[in-house]
Amino acid sequence: MTPLIDTKKAAERYLSTMTPSIPIAYEGVSFTPPVGQMYLRCQLVIGPPDDPTVGDKYYRERVTFQVFVCDVTNKGTGTALAKAEAIRTRFDKGLTLIEGTTRVHVTRTPQISGTILTDDRLVVPVFIELWAEVYK
Repeated sequence: MTPLIDTKKAAERYLSTMTPSIPIAYEGVSFTPPVGQMYLRCQLVIGPPDDPTVGDKYYRERVTFQVFVCDVTNKGTGTALAKAEAIRTRFDKGLTLIEGTTRVHVTRTPQISGTILTDDRLVVPVFIELWAEVYK
């Protein structure tokens, strides 16, 4: 696998093992939001690679794993913010995940970015910064 695919797979797998389980909409996969129930939506945003050394044998992929807590409206923000906090705690700074030969690190405390009200959902974004170590 490629480092980006390994990073995506590692982050999604780790998110999917949260308890209690919650439906997750994965990027590029058909999903019907559950009626009257919270769910998560996730995507990977790829940044420019980091070349911390001179030479061609090592670099870091820098990505942000975005998780959106999508809750029903008209019941306040407490439940959605609590789920966002649980995700932040799950992906605590310093966590290392391994997928294939790729080592993925959580490099910062995840950011909870407030609340957004859409037509039918309250959305709380959680941004998780990751580095994937790449050795050629």
